[in-house]
Amino acid sequence: MMERLAGVTGRHMEDKKVLTRKQILNAAFECFARYGYLKTNFLDVAERAGISRSLLYTYFKNKKDLFMTMTAGNNDSYKRQSDIILASDLLSTKEKLRKILDIWIIDPYRIINRSPFPNTWLDQLKSVKQSEMEFRALFISSIAPLLGKDVAEIVVLSFRGLLDDRPSIEVLEQRTEILINVLVKS
Repeated sequence: MMERLAGVTGRHMEDKKVLTRKQILNAAFECFARYGYLKTNFLDVAERAGISRSLLYTYFKNKKDLFMTMTAGNNDSYKRQSDIILASDLLSTKEKLRKILDIWIIDPYRIINRSPFPNTWLDQLKSVKQSEMEFRALFISSIAPLLGKDVAEIVVLSFRGLLDDRPSIEVLEQRTEILINVLVKS
C-alpha cells in the first residue's frame, strides 16, 4: 500500500514540476515581450511566474538558458502546428504555405513588434546561432513538403532579407503574400 502511495506522490511531484516549468516559460515569454531580452532579468520572470528567484535557478542556469529553452519550445509548437496544416486535405498548397508562414514568421513578428524593445529581441534571436540553426531546420522541414527542400531553404533564408529593415507588420504581410504568389501558381 505504501509503495502505491509513493508512486502517486512521485507522479504528483513530476506533474507539479512540469506545470511549474510551463508557468516559468510562459512568464519568460511575457517578460521578454514586455521588456525585451536585455532588460528582462530572473527577478522579473520569477515574480511573473509567482515563484522565488532561487526556485527559478533550479530550472534554468541563466537568462540565456531560459531564452533558449523558451525558443526551442516555441519552435516545437510551430512544427506541430505546421504538421497539422500539412496533413489537411481541405487546404490548397497556397493556403497551407500562407498558414505555415503565419505560424513561423508573421505571428511571432507581430508579438515581437508589440514589445517596447523589438530590436533587442530580434537581435538576440539572431545572435544565438544554435537557436537560429534549430529554427531554420524546423522551418525548412515544415515547408519542404510543399516546395521541395531546396526552395524551402531559399524561402527561409529570404526572410532574413524581408525582415532586415524591420518593416511594419502590414508591409511584412504584403511581402509574404508576394512571395507566396511567386512560389505557388493557382
